[in-house]
Amino acid sequence: MSSSGSVRTLRRSRLKAPTAVAARTSGCEQTKLLEEPVLLALHPDHAARMGIVPGEAVDLARLSGSPWLTPGPETSCYEMTQRACGAAGFVPAIRARSGDFSVLAALVAAGAGAALLPRMTLPDATQGPISLHRLQHPVTRTVYTVSRSGTSRRPDIRHLAELLQQAAAETTTILEEEHG
Repeated sequence: MSSSGSVRTLRRSRLKAPTAVAARTSGCEQTKLLEEPVLLALHPDHAARMGIVPGEAVDLARLSGSPWLTPGPETSCYEMTQRACGAAGFVPAIRARSGDFSVLAALVAAGAGAALLPRMTLPDATQGPISLHRLQHPVTRTVYTVSRSGTSRRPDIRHLAELLQQAAAETTTILEEEHG
């Protein structure tokens, strides 16, 4: 579901639990949980053909002629990919789209193209060989909770938000250990 679709659903429904979305909307309270790095995912053979060594930070401009795998256009991560590639001077040639990051990772492992994947979306055990790279011009994804205005003071909502903040703090520590 898109960020704007999640917010519309939240505003119309009885659902009062925090929801992770990227939009700022009236009638909702938003709290930042964390920022995570977005990594370039390539099949190792693709990386080798491009002369990209494991662990090397990559300038996306080097991949202007590569096929791209992206989330659907209704998502904020699709927009992130478009903007990152645009800042590198090209429009990505999209070969396939999926709203499931594990599917995108599997397509990368199958050699179907390149993808920008937020770190938390990477499967613990990938479906095959994937070469992950930091970007020379880093891109991050910010994760928020969003709840209807006035509901964050409710004990149940406050407790859930505290649990999410605790999990986000633990995740941030792990991400910092992985990426210095």
